[in-house]
Amino acid sequence: MRFCRSVKSLCAVMSMAIAPLVQAQLLPASDPANAGDWQLNSKVSDEFNAESLDLNKWYVSGTDGQFYIWKGRAPSQFAPHNAYLDDGKLIIRTQWQPDYPFIGKPPQRQEIKAYENITTAAVISHHTVLYGYMEVRVKIPDAPMTGAFWGTGYHQELDVFELVGRVTKGSKNPETTFVTSFHDWRPNHPKKNKVWKHPHPTLGRTAENFFVYGVEWLPDGLKMYFNGELVHQVTQQELGDKWVLNNPMELWFDSEVFPWHGIPEQSDLPAFFEIDYVRVWQRPDDNQLDRAFFGFEGPLQMNSHHKPAPRMKDAKFWLIDEAVSSALSVTDYGDNMFSTGRKSLKLDLDHLEQPTKQQQVVAFSPDGSVQLATGDYRLTAKVWLSEQVQDTQLQVVLESPWQQLNTIDLDSLPRGQWTEVAIEFKQQQASSATDRMRLVFKGGKQGQVYLDDIAIRPLK
Repeated sequence: MRFCRSVKSLCAVMSMAIAPLVQAQLLPASDPANAGDWQLNSKVSDEFNAESLDLNKWYVSGTDGQFYIWKGRAPSQFAPHNAYLDDGKLIIRTQWQPDYPFIGKPPQRQEIKAYENITTAAVISHHTVLYGYMEVRVKIPDAPMTGAFWGTGYHQELDVFELVGRVTKGSKNPETTFVTSFHDWRPNHPKKNKVWKHPHPTLGRTAENFFVYGVEWLPDGLKMYFNGELVHQVTQQELGDKWVLNNPMELWFDSEVFPWHGIPEQSDLPAFFEIDYVRVWQRPDDNQLDRAFFGFEGPLQMNSHHKPAPRMKDAKFWLIDEAVSSALSVTDYGDNMFSTGRKSLKLDLDHLEQPTKQQQVVAFSPDGSVQLATGDYRLTAKVWLSEQVQDTQLQVVLESPWQQLNTIDLDSLPRGQWTEVAIEFKQQQASSATDRMRLVFKGGKQGQVYLDDIAIRPLK
């Protein structure tokens, strides 16, 4: 048994008292001194040292004939027997299996119209991640197959890489190139396919050696790392409407056929995509609320989302009475009104019927979306007002236990810019399982109010 395997096995059987120390030593190749104060997210990280894959952490697509999102790119299809652990690595194997009982037909948009001959695999995290540094050490399969590490979320996809180990059709450049890209999957969006990508040359063929690939996903940009070195970065400001990476994503490892680079023949297989580890770090944040949801970027996943159940099965959105929905709504991407991300909550007083000083326009977060222990807290939010707004107030209510926080007089805020407002409060009793937030706008007759980035943090 190789030395590296022995060391990894030793780490796997260390006592619980030692394990925290071992984890503390796992630092990003991009920041070995940990100047960023990174914290390892164990829910989406794995050293793959166990005897078998942790199915509480990962879903193997095709298990019991069930698939998550899709079955793979034809002619290959995901088959669960091709994902396994060996020698301290996750292995995704591609095989020539013409007698395999392939399931269903490919989507019409795919280039090949039948699943046949080739089986491969996909492994997907049950848990999601929002922002952070993701790092893997992998070796790409030495065949006309991809080795891919990517993420999917609400209306978005981030491909940290989809690399082809051996090209048999067209340019050979993909064999020696690290490419990161992302897709915009907004419904009815005219350019909802790939919207951004960047290629970076590697130190040889990606199928010949293990390399360390990393991406830092920021709230307003991406950074690409190769063997710990920063090789490219891009910002939301540079990308404009192309930036869509604002919601949590589950992580994927898979292999697929890219027909435009060639289709494997029997002599090319079997081939192996080898994953030594996946590590995801995030910066400390004591925000007690779901950042994406309370930033109005997308839905809230209320329950632990285990595949193959569809992502939207338990998704919840802000609740707004239909009677006021013409005046109160979450903005769309094209509105370009946000403090961070791409969206915010908009109150358009010009669309209220017969507005009065006594009127109330209300939005509710889902039951269970606020979960606070007892203690002292500070709620913050970003507000933007048009010049016409006057006699308008905002009150935040926490419902279970019932607590009306201090009313915010919006008239006192500057116009035409994002301003942070803050309220300090004491939580005398812990939240019940159904606690939620009520946003109550009072008064006002004209103009627009935008609200974004609601957060609740403990007072230090």
